[in-house]
Amino acid sequence: MLKLLDRENDFSLKISKRTPQEKIENELTKIINLGNIECAYVFSEEGLLMAGIQGGSDFTNNQAAELIYSVYEALKLLEESDNFNGSQELLFVSQTRKKISVRPFQAFGQRLTLILVVPRSKTYRSHTNRLIRNIQKIGQREIE
Repeated sequence: MLKLLDRENDFSLKISKRTPQEKIENELTKIINLGNIECAYVFSEEGLLMAGIQGGSDFTNNQAAELIYSVYEALKLLEESDNFNGSQELLFVSQTRKKISVRPFQAFGQRLTLILVVPRSKTYRSHTNRLIRNIQKIGQREIE
């Protein structure tokens, strides 16, 4: 937050300097700090990284980008099928029970995709739903 002062005319003006990316990364950091999620990335519908926090995971943003390109094609195929139209989540589970959740959602007037790495035996869906709602609120404020 930047505060400009004009001492001669005695008025002040506050200007918010936080970008949407910084606001989203702040939300990602909050959810990672809860301990149920190792890392989180948000991608645009073009497959560009909008925001990401690696946290304590070895899953990098480059790996997330590679996954998102593959997943976008799979989501397109699923959406063409009547049985899977409107898929809410793709979930990959490793042999060690670590999960990678891929959640498409609407925000900023486009379809975004959230990728989360979840440690074994951790719950994540309620945190994910809250995170998506908060990102949608950020997007709504930016559009207005």
